[in-house]
Amino acid sequence: MKYIHAIKGSAITFLVLIPIVILTPGHGPADDVELILTISTFLFAILAGFFLARLNTRYNDFANLASSEDAAFMSVYYTAKALGKKFVDKIRDAIDGYYIVCYDFDLGNQYMPTIKYFQKVYKILFDEAKNKNQIYGNVFDAMIVQLSQIESYRDKAQVIGEDKLTKGQWMILMVLSGIIFYSIMYLKVPTAYSYIISLLFSTTLVTILLTMRDLQNLMLSGKSVATESGQENFDNIGKLRYYNNFCLETGIMQVPSHIKKYRVGMHKPGEKFDIKVVTRK
Repeated sequence: MKYIHAIKGSAITFLVLIPIVILTPGHGPADDVELILTISTFLFAILAGFFLARLNTRYNDFANLASSEDAAFMSVYYTAKALGKKFVDKIRDAIDGYYIVCYDFDLGNQYMPTIKYFQKVYKILFDEAKNKNQIYGNVFDAMIVQLSQIESYRDKAQVIGEDKLTKGQWMILMVLSGIIFYSIMYLKVPTAYSYIISLLFSTTLVTILLTMRDLQNLMLSGKSVATESGQENFDNIGKLRYYNNFCLETGIMQVPSHIKKYRVGMHKPGEKFDIKVVTRK
């Protein structure tokens, strides 16, 4: 099933609500319903404003951490080149495996699945430590610092990823949204102006909820946070870009038009890699 982001969802909602607004009978002004609408709208505005601000901050923080992690991994890769092709090839394969797993799992839920691949980079580094010399010592120190930075970014991203709205909070928003929608439909009158205002208010209500859902999923405008930054790392280490087939089918990720050759993971998250190469004409 395709993932419907806020922009597309709003357009669909607008079209779906047109016949509902026109065909649903309204009762005109009513003091008790107007009071309920005022109270529910006030409460929804406070909660939605708070949650949107919180989710937007979370989105920005995660984007900064993801891009910093990507940059640090590139520093590890380029520093590793100082120790020769054999060593950097091992680092390249470890980083490649790390990012493949990253793109297999949902954003914010990648910490545990990628641990063994991150630790593999450490293992490669310590195994190489047997060949001690001054040049290696300097490279070793630099890479340890870089890996420590990455671990810091990973830990912070894990905490941010787990900071989501609870089911109870979503339930409150849905109940208030239902009350507001019902009140709008009840108070409308059979005039073009009333129909248009009711339609726009109702669509806006759904748009707010969909935007909050997108931000919770670390997406905005149908795009996952910092996806391109990580994909560019595949380019930098000489590997084809990787996309999980599920993400492509649902529309969570899209392959840029300028990418003519890339890898697609046919396996489910956590399973043994089953990757095929796709070439565009």
